[in-house]
Amino acid sequence: MSSLYRLTSQSYSDLRRILSIKTKPLGEILQEADLISPFQLETALSNQIQYPDLRIGEILAKSGSIKPETADFFVRDWSKVLMEQEKNAIGYYFERAGILNQEQIEVILEEQRSTGVRFGTVAVFQGFIKSTTLDFFLANLFPQEIDKSPFINMYR
Repeated sequence: MSSLYRLTSQSYSDLRRILSIKTKPLGEILQEADLISPFQLETALSNQIQYPDLRIGEILAKSGSIKPETADFFVRDWSKVLMEQEKNAIGYYFERAGILNQEQIEVILEEQRSTGVRFGTVAVFQGFIKSTTLDFFLANLFPQEIDKSPFINMYR
């Protein structure tokens, strides 16, 4: 059998994870990322019955539950991002998803430079994101990082 057809247990696990996320509905992904509550999703789904021409992301954005950029990111880019071999820094994805803005990122980076604490940890301590949102991004984009201490000094 050609080596092209052999999957290691790690690559098979990665493939299963990507396929399971890719096929999830947007509302479920947003809920897992703790970007919307079950009530917000239920309300949006009820509203979708009244407005069948609107997609769930549009309804959530119109209600102010999420930013339009957040819906667009998870609809258009999330599955592609998961398949990328080379990942960008986590802040890049938070900005693309409309979860952090450039000013917040600068605050985080400045704090990170002075303390050495990890980017996501600073973002949580600053109140810019929830720890559960950070965990979602880490688990899906950087699973090897999920078990590392959030207080690790990056400059040691």
